[in-house]
Amino acid sequence: MMKRLNLITGVLSAIVAAWAAIKMSQQQFWLHLPLVLFLGAWISFMLLIDNFWIKNPQTKKHFFLSALSGILLSVGFPPYDLTPLLFVGFVPLFYIQQECNQNKTSSFWYIYNAFVLWNIYVTYWVANAALIPGIVAIWLNSLFMLVPWYLSEFVSRKTPILKGVAFICFWCSFEFLHLHWEISWPWLNLGNAWSALPSWIQWYEYTGTFGGTIWILILNVVIFNLFFNKFQIGFSSFYKIFNSPTKKFLLVSLLIFIPLCISLLRYSNYLPTGKYGEVCVVQPNYEPHYEKFTVPEMDQITRLGRLAETACNENTKFIVFPETCFGDSGGPIRSDKVSSDNRIILFYDFVESHFNIPIVMGLTTVTFLNELSESKFKRTNPRTKQSYEIANSSVILKDRMETVKVYNKSKLVPGAEIFPYRDYLPFLLPLVNKLGGSTAGLATQSVRNVFESQGYKIAPIICYESIYGDYMRGFANNGAGAIFVMTNDGWWDDTPGYKQHMAYSKLRAIELRKPVVRSANTGISCFINSKGEVTKQTEYGVMASITDSVSFSDETTFYTKYGDFIAYIALIISALIIFFSIGKRFF
Repeated sequence: MMKRLNLITGVLSAIVAAWAAIKMSQQQFWLHLPLVLFLGAWISFMLLIDNFWIKNPQTKKHFFLSALSGILLSVGFPPYDLTPLLFVGFVPLFYIQQECNQNKTSSFWYIYNAFVLWNIYVTYWVANAALIPGIVAIWLNSLFMLVPWYLSEFVSRKTPILKGVAFICFWCSFEFLHLHWEISWPWLNLGNAWSALPSWIQWYEYTGTFGGTIWILILNVVIFNLFFNKFQIGFSSFYKIFNSPTKKFLLVSLLIFIPLCISLLRYSNYLPTGKYGEVCVVQPNYEPHYEKFTVPEMDQITRLGRLAETACNENTKFIVFPETCFGDSGGPIRSDKVSSDNRIILFYDFVESHFNIPIVMGLTTVTFLNELSESKFKRTNPRTKQSYEIANSSVILKDRMETVKVYNKSKLVPGAEIFPYRDYLPFLLPLVNKLGGSTAGLATQSVRNVFESQGYKIAPIICYESIYGDYMRGFANNGAGAIFVMTNDGWWDDTPGYKQHMAYSKLRAIELRKPVVRSANTGISCFINSKGEVTKQTEYGVMASITDSVSFSDETTFYTKYGDFIAYIALIISALIIFFSIGKRFF
């Protein structure tokens, strides 16, 4: 009877997935259809696995707990904002693993199911920009998450007491790796979830997002071991101390409320430092798939100028335009001749007729290379044989007689802007080209350029870079007093994607104690103060320009100086645990 019910449910799920796929093939904009497609296909697949491959009498209970874990981990992230539920997000998985170990059955599909559901719910919107990369991101990232999980299982077989510490350290090490390798996708790093509640994590100015990750992981390990661990192996002293419900709840309460109270106290007492200046942000609102790169650039210039003119005044210190304003449909702008480009000349005219307010904006630029130039980003024109690089850049326009300062985006989106490990995966080059990705990649730079005008220094951040705290502290160390984020969040349609991207900027504001100014082509353009509070913002899908007073901070936080030190400690402990475990097996 149960197998027949599974089969019927699986067929219905497959039909729903097929319906979503057909609708997507008929529509320009998919909105939430990828969520329906992915969930329908995955549920159908898992029921098939359950019916024919899994031999576990408790499989129904384990799949239910697995799905519960996936939901708890999902709703902890923006825009659901139920972040405290992450304190128990892994607990059902610990329970499943415990029972599978006891019964000597595999836990793989249950753990993987939870991670896939988590990835689908929080990041399905990536498919609105590119379907195949969106699919790869979900299922590959879910596989990556299994590595810290089963590593902790491996090392705890001979030494159970290590399991909790090992899981925490291995997971932090995994998140750190995800920030630094070429397949970088740290969107689901646990510490990011607290962007929904900035008043809870004001101590990020010391710990960065890894402080939030550690907080979540410790609570999961402690709650499971206090309330659900059947065997209490290796924890006899721990259980003797916390042997009553009152003591257990007291310990959990202390672990939650001590960090929370410290943060709320800092939140209520913190005052920004530095001098204030007014900034104007423009949101031109061009749909990126079918409009942004086809509308004549002169029309776009006119719209940008009109929107800026309505909001700026003699007190405005900067005007901020979004990412890749120009350089695509009209051809890229030469990085060595920015000021002489006809499109840029029009903006210099605007600057001179509007109180000499400097403009910070995103451009697509080209740099021509000579025959001797060596660059991993080099492309060659097949007709002229001229070598060149393309970059996603930001510039500051203030005086047409000065050399324009250019910064190239250096944290790139895997697949779309960089082909990860191209030298090791050459057989994938045709596939990447067919899917519209970049095999040469966009040109990057190692220096964190800071733009300056009238003593005000800013970090010119481009889109995806804003989710990398350790990377962005390089701008703060170079003197930036504020963070200007230029982005184009319309690729994902009106889904959680642009809301999450904006929310993560709150974390950078707290870590570095620098205000964040966001200019989105569409998405959310906004002002975020040094406490992570949004003080003014636009709505999605509207043309707008807004102005606010910004405190250009001269503060240097502990995190600015020392970065992700927690992750480095976790890496060291992880290495020691692995060496200890291997040594114990062989000696």
